[in-house]
Amino acid sequence: MENSWKRDLFSPFLDEKAHGRGIGPVDEISAPPLFLALDPRRRPVLAVFSSFAEAEAAQTGFHLWAAAAGDESRSLLLPDGTPTDRMAASTDGLRARVLHSLLTEPPDILFASAAGLLHPAPSVKAMKKSSFTVRTGMELAPSRMAELLVELDYDDEETVTVPGEFSRRGGILDVFSTGADRPVRIDFFGDTVDSIRYFSPATQRSEGSAEEYEIILRTGSANGNCETGRVSDYLAGWKPLIVPVFPAGIRSRLERFQPEAVEEWDCFMKSFPSLPFLDAAETAQSGKARTPPFFALHGQLEKALPEGGEKNFFELGKRWMQSSLKRWVEADGYRAVLLSGAEGDLVHFRQWLSEAGLENDPHVSLEQSCLPGGLFCPRRKLVLLTEQEIFASPSRMRLPSSRKAGSKTEESEGEAADDPEIDSSGDLEEGDYAVHLNLGVCIYRGLSMVQAGGVRSEMIRLEFADEEVIHVPMHQAYLISRYIGAGRKSVPLSSARSSKWGKTLATAAASVRNMAYDMLRLQAVRSSMKGTAFPEDGLEQRLFEQAFPFQETPDQLRSAEEIKHDMESEKPMDRLLCGDVGYGKTELAMRAAFKCVMSGRQVAVLVPTTVLAQQHYYSFLQRFAGTPVTIEQLSRFRTKAEQARTLELMKTGGADIVIGTHRLVQDDVDFKNLGLIIIDEEQRFGVLHKEKLKRLRTSADVLTMTATPIPRTLYLSMSGMREISTILSAPVRRMPVQTLIVQDDPAVVRNAVARELQRGGQVYFVYNRVKGIQDAAGKLQAMFPQARIGIGHGQMAEEELEDVMSRFIENKIDILVCTTIIESGLDIPNANTIIIDRADRFGLAELYQLRGRVGRWTRQAYAYLLLPKHGILTGDARQRIAAMRRYTHLGAGFKLAMSDLQIRGAGNILGAEQSGQIHAVGFHLYCELLRDCIAQLNRKEDRREASIISLPDLRLDFLDHAEQPAAGKLGAALPAGYIPSEKLRFQAYRRLALFRTAEQIDSFEEELRDRFGKLPECARNLLSVAKLRLLAAEKGITTLSVYEGKAILEKTHTVVKPNGIIPRIPDIMRPADRLERLFRILRELPDARS
Repeated sequence: MENSWKRDLFSPFLDEKAHGRGIGPVDEISAPPLFLALDPRRRPVLAVFSSFAEAEAAQTGFHLWAAAAGDESRSLLLPDGTPTDRMAASTDGLRARVLHSLLTEPPDILFASAAGLLHPAPSVKAMKKSSFTVRTGMELAPSRMAELLVELDYDDEETVTVPGEFSRRGGILDVFSTGADRPVRIDFFGDTVDSIRYFSPATQRSEGSAEEYEIILRTGSANGNCETGRVSDYLAGWKPLIVPVFPAGIRSRLERFQPEAVEEWDCFMKSFPSLPFLDAAETAQSGKARTPPFFALHGQLEKALPEGGEKNFFELGKRWMQSSLKRWVEADGYRAVLLSGAEGDLVHFRQWLSEAGLENDPHVSLEQSCLPGGLFCPRRKLVLLTEQEIFASPSRMRLPSSRKAGSKTEESEGEAADDPEIDSSGDLEEGDYAVHLNLGVCIYRGLSMVQAGGVRSEMIRLEFADEEVIHVPMHQAYLISRYIGAGRKSVPLSSARSSKWGKTLATAAASVRNMAYDMLRLQAVRSSMKGTAFPEDGLEQRLFEQAFPFQETPDQLRSAEEIKHDMESEKPMDRLLCGDVGYGKTELAMRAAFKCVMSGRQVAVLVPTTVLAQQHYYSFLQRFAGTPVTIEQLSRFRTKAEQARTLELMKTGGADIVIGTHRLVQDDVDFKNLGLIIIDEEQRFGVLHKEKLKRLRTSADVLTMTATPIPRTLYLSMSGMREISTILSAPVRRMPVQTLIVQDDPAVVRNAVARELQRGGQVYFVYNRVKGIQDAAGKLQAMFPQARIGIGHGQMAEEELEDVMSRFIENKIDILVCTTIIESGLDIPNANTIIIDRADRFGLAELYQLRGRVGRWTRQAYAYLLLPKHGILTGDARQRIAAMRRYTHLGAGFKLAMSDLQIRGAGNILGAEQSGQIHAVGFHLYCELLRDCIAQLNRKEDRREASIISLPDLRLDFLDHAEQPAAGKLGAALPAGYIPSEKLRFQAYRRLALFRTAEQIDSFEEELRDRFGKLPECARNLLSVAKLRLLAAEKGITTLSVYEGKAILEKTHTVVKPNGIIPRIPDIMRPADRLERLFRILRELPDARS
């Protein structure tokens, strides 16, 4: 019987005569299984929706139902087209991939929006002509392949990370085809393809081999480089059944935002047979639609359950569903199948059936299957129930964890988020300010070849005060890092010949030590206090978390567990949750809040602005819908009477969660049983408010959230000093915001707004001058007479501003013309285009925060930075705009914050005094000082964990850091001929010095061989020298010198004499043998810890 429901539910129910009449009523839950009932493997289906978001959600539901039914139908999702081929490499690459598949391997069902189908595409001829396959053994010169890729519009980059890029290094060529999930590394032997290997964009290391790899056209939208065609041309040989889902809505959206396409849509619909899916209104109007074989159950359940905040909400829902199921089975003769998403829930399902008196009924069965909602099938007298109906939890469709090709880096999947070997935050570009550990702050002037002692060596060129230039050997690259201050002060160049830098460094070290000592002492005091230990998660908590409609990232899951562990401990929680904008911090705060409320305690959520309080209020209401939790708001958006009512509810325990601004920390506020305080962006509160927050910390658990990027180096340095959880990986299926820097042009604005409105989205238009904002809105209204336009700025009356923001959040406004009042915290997934007027007048941090308002959903988002047509930008403005253009990938906030010379995270967490020290010595060196200090205070003696400050100094007279060493010397270098890119070569030297184990160096050697080919002898020698330095560090050696045949081993102010003598290394020995002799001497020494 277990499989009979699948046969009954998905048996074909329509004949050819039904085509054109339509079927209804249908809704979002019942539509995906209806596609299965159409049997797309027998007759292909093209499902068309009014927006891409609806098409994507339907495909997700289809996958879940197909998996449950054991159906192997293949589906594809056609992305909407982009205005230009350069705007969205990831999205348009996916579009090209789908179009190519329609020609080579058509799916059983294609999901698309009407706008996506009507958007111009490359002609079928161009698509076929522009594809080729590379195979091992084939004759193809690497130079010719590079030419072909340029012809296909691929970008030539230093490293390949996203589809549409390639990189050639001699006989090695990396390429990421838009038609593939992964990039490959092609190794040529002469003009023959010798091998093809997949590699990770995050680590750049190979991950398995391939026999062939297909390259396709980069873009799925028509552009000037190829002949234009239509998507319908790709369907000619496929001959699908067109299923427009809610056709009235499709046509209405086209008429409203794309009227010129209505006629083309009508022609398209006449080209193929169709079967419309109709909603309730369309069904009533049609009068001749066929009735679907099943309906969604969630509507009946939601209508039966009471609204409001009754504490027995779950119990009421359970009883209603139990009595209904008993009636269906025993009185109406229905069969029932209960579908559990997790094996562990089967126990709860059986208990639920037992309470209903149906545990032994032969017409009721249990299965494990994950579905978005239950169905009611009168024709077959069948009812399917999922956990949504059984436990009266909200009906949500959880997006699958599969990730689209085209994310900027695999770091967004958590794969490289914790990789200690790659930290590009300190990358240097020529002209950047830098810090040399021993010499001070300078300007990095690039690399140059310097002749010294008859040997040409590559040197790092540094400029200090008074334009003094000093050349530093490449092997000392680890002593140099990019200078990043903590504010907008001028950068203090050091004098290379002055002792002032040494004093500055000593002052910073002393300050860091005092600060670290105080923080560790406070942490110890707090650890001795006793707080509330919340109980472990129950069924309600698990159901609440399962209702989250997205797949959690590894970082989210880890952070959630850390927060829960703190809450379940008797020690009061005081945890900082850091993450880039839109990375899911609020969801974790909501889970903590639910856990607290289910334990009978109250939650206070403090936010710095009234608008953000309003946003959080709506977000919490939506997320907690269908739960017994009462949520209130306390801010200036509430009248005095409303505030008085909320205060009374807080005192009596009638308000479970209260969201508010600093109003929450005023003297008249009193909670009956406060258990958790959630603070969003604490650094934005005033001094007095922070003092009150400190007092609150003694009475409840505290979770502080910040969207301020906390660079990984600072996070590692502070480990053991403060409880910090970081979310470094981007949400599943999130795409980076495409940033366009364009001149202010009405045509650009018109196209950008029209495109977003066509796909059912909303638009921010940032005009940061209250004077003239009405005129700006008027111009937009003239462009789009049908659009609903609202205006929001800080000088508006509170009630008016609240009304505007509420209507925008509720999707009752299409375009919000606003000031930077929307800068922080707003989370509106449907708003995915932001246009920033006079972007040159904004700081980089402001631009980054504004751009973070979009791209918080799975669809492609766009940020347009409008610059004046006439006039010259200042140098600072040019740098800010360039940084925004450069850092468009996911998680770029870390680099952007440092590009703006404002490590807000450091100042916010460590305080103003430490910000001054960061400004004096630079952020990276500050982190090294902090890390070294924490290790000493915690008595960590393992020298392998020491910072670069403690690395041994090597002075070996037989060593030349050059590709061509002098006679009798050992060459140790990474030649320019081996790694042509100066940037990559400099990175390699830095990384090599920062490794802490010989195994890491061995792994690095494999990476070099993989990426650049066989290592030259001088490169292998350089790696051996790096291992020697590590071994010396393990033995506690601070300086290792070889001269005049002697090996001088020094610890702090002490010369080490093994067996009471200074070791001899005769000059007559070969340089390689002398190096090996040093290894033997060091191995015989005891470790520093012994």
